[in-house]
Amino acid sequence: MVRGDDALRAAALKNHDLSPILRFEEVYGPDMVTRAVQATAIGIDQVNPYGPDGEINYVYGDFYTGALVYGVYRPAEGVGDAGPAREDELWNTTLYPYPGGAVDPTSVPLAELGLEVPGVDRRFVNFCAGMLGVEAVDDLGMLKAAFDAAWPDYRETVRAGLLHMAEHRPMTVRQWYELTYVLFPDEKALTVYLAQVYAYLFDDYPAMPLAPN
Repeated sequence: MVRGDDALRAAALKNHDLSPILRFEEVYGPDMVTRAVQATAIGIDQVNPYGPDGEINYVYGDFYTGALVYGVYRPAEGVGDAGPAREDELWNTTLYPYPGGAVDPTSVPLAELGLEVPGVDRRFVNFCAGMLGVEAVDDLGMLKAAFDAAWPDYRETVRAGLLHMAEHRPMTVRQWYELTYVLFPDEKALTVYLAQVYAYLFDDYPAMPLAPN
């Protein structure tokens, strides 16, 4: 996991991305045996992410092929207006592995999610899958105070993406679930939630939006 954090932190700084996602081979290399030894971990069951009691259903993941490592970061206190520039200016919020999911945020075409629009790039897909995904969505309150210190281009990408989602509803709730493992009852509920996330991050909405359990 330390190796994963190092790789994700470097990707965050390089790409101006607070929620970078990498494939396992980018972190642990192409050798299958080395990857098996270095990357033993558990992940969320992508078929049945919730157990009968409603809690997250963790299983041993197959990390030989198609696996992903997610990270969520926040700028350290005192970072300037230009955003973090060094590794020590990023604080880790969470780091977790997934077996390859139904929608791979690192490769899914933006057009397939209805996100091939001006101002939106791959970082918004990572934001949805990482920050608004099932592992990290409850940490949004931890990120609020630091979000203003993110890179300006990153903030604008997230702003444009959230506005597009709220105004045009490009994703079905099924697509959102396959990307985030958070299931909304219908498109209207998802739209209201994303509008609240926008207001929380950009318009001083006072309460952290709550995603469904």
